[in-house]
Amino acid sequence: MNAIHESLSRPEFARLLNERGGACPVTILTHTEPKLLKTGNPFGTVVRVTRRNGFIGGSYENIVNNAQAKAGGERDFEAESLPWGQHAGRFFITHKDNLYLKFFHQHGGVEGVDKWIADGVEVPVEQVQKFLPKHKDGEAGVAWRAIKLSNILEVVIDGKTIDLTDEKAAA
Repeated sequence: MNAIHESLSRPEFARLLNERGGACPVTILTHTEPKLLKTGNPFGTVVRVTRRNGFIGGSYENIVNNAQAKAGGERDFEAESLPWGQHAGRFFITHKDNLYLKFFHQHGGVEGVDKWIADGVEVPVEQVQKFLPKHKDGEAGVAWRAIKLSNILEVVIDGKTIDLTDEKAAA
């Protein structure tokens, strides 16, 4: 566990990131309700609680071009506009009054939490997996997700563990 632990409201955290600038590694703890395929699905509500390593604040275009160059290819990728939402600085996307963190997932390297809870009972991922829509990595295998800020419970950044709350932190 990190020595520095604090709580911030989600708006305070967003402000902190925007003032920070620059790309950085993070570990996030999320609580999400993935949309499931309906055909044959026996589950009602499914919740996933997971911890993931990755980067935030990076440029998708630069990351893809770096990956292409590393693989011996040309640095010729140009990102298209988002199919939904609007970029809100280097860290966020806004869509329908919600704020999403642009998160570049690093596969592997995380130990700890990855729980699937179906209708209030923890279940093995294999029971849920066939009802999850397939996610496709981006260009050059660059995996990125837009994670709704309200679904992020905790962020480890710059050696600090930050619990995210809905309320303004007490002074």
